[in-house]
Amino acid sequence: MSRILLAGFEGNNNSAKVLLDKLSAKEHIDKLYLKNNFDMCASQITKYIQKNYDLIIAFGQKPLIKSIYLERYGCIGGKNYATAFEYEPLKSFLAGKGYKVKISDNAGNYLCNHVYGAGLGRIEQQKKSTQYIFVHIPYIKNTNIDTLASAFNEYIAILLMPEAKTNILKP
Repeated sequence: MSRILLAGFEGNNNSAKVLLDKLSAKEHIDKLYLKNNFDMCASQITKYIQKNYDLIIAFGQKPLIKSIYLERYGCIGGKNYATAFEYEPLKSFLAGKGYKVKISDNAGNYLCNHVYGAGLGRIEQQKKSTQYIFVHIPYIKNTNIDTLASAFNEYIAILLMPEAKTNILKP
């Protein structure tokens, strides 16, 4: 059975926090509300990586977008780290639900990129098998959060099925 961590930044008007609130918390799934502070969010994610999750899905909101962006790289301390997450199955799943999904090589210049880079760096440094993907979602006014939560709940339920050990979590 997979262990999954779902993370998103705090803030009542933050679409990532609102989405995280709507995602199902059940056995094998934990939630982490990231602080809107560079040092604190990096510390939080690296602490949780020690708990040996199979998958971490972190959410952040991105201004001026109407698509979902699956981030391939995070940068911290001037070093780029690439995710080992096989994002094509997630991209196909979300596209099948009617979402426009883009693969992005730029997680931004702020907290999202920082927490992603910190986590990917820790995974690489400690040779963890944890899969980590950062998902940028539109602002609340640019998407239906309930529908998006339903899609991610379905995707996560599929991941938790014993027969789901496909290439979704393949390193």
